[in-house]
Amino acid sequence: MASLPEPIRLEIFAELARHFDAVRWEEISSPAATEMYDRFVKDPKIGGRLARFMPTEKIRPWIKDGPAKQYRRALEGVGPMAQITTREYPGPQSVVRLAMGSGWTLRAQTLDVKPMRCLADGPNSESAFITWGPMSALQGMVWHACLRRAESESQLITIAVTKPNTAPLLDDDWHLALSLATILRARCEQVTYTVSRKATASSRTV
Repeated sequence: MASLPEPIRLEIFAELARHFDAVRWEEISSPAATEMYDRFVKDPKIGGRLARFMPTEKIRPWIKDGPAKQYRRALEGVGPMAQITTREYPGPQSVVRLAMGSGWTLRAQTLDVKPMRCLADGPNSESAFITWGPMSALQGMVWHACLRRAESESQLITIAVTKPNTAPLLDDDWHLALSLATILRARCEQVTYTVSRKATASSRTV
């Protein structure tokens, strides 16, 4: 099998991003995602083109472990799909402000992914490690909070569980997140973090 040429890879990324944007990929359920993967494999513009470069059984994992995961980071403005999507989160500084307070600022050079995390500086010269993501990413957030706690007994740590609207997390989910944060002596916050359409050039000039 020939390797996937970069121009074709980018075209397939763009086609997938168009579908992800349309269905609000970050909010769909696992069964709905499974159905979508099946459709992508059968789609001539996606699976049909990939079949020239990889066995059919590898197309679905390629989409699931590549573009589908990168899309979530693209909504944060990170990664190769960031310039392709038409939607975006408010961004890391917004999470820092919502989770920590208006006087806190992102230390941009510390921004990292899988899960999203960074250091932030407070109004009184204090610093904090903050990691954020949806409830489905809690395991990764807790793991990185553990690593940070192992490095420093005194580090302020915040785990911010994001949600797409103002409705609170389910009681069982929130209790689990709080319990794990308590073990780590970390703060835990619920943060409403909503994807919106990117501003167009015309809308920015109005």
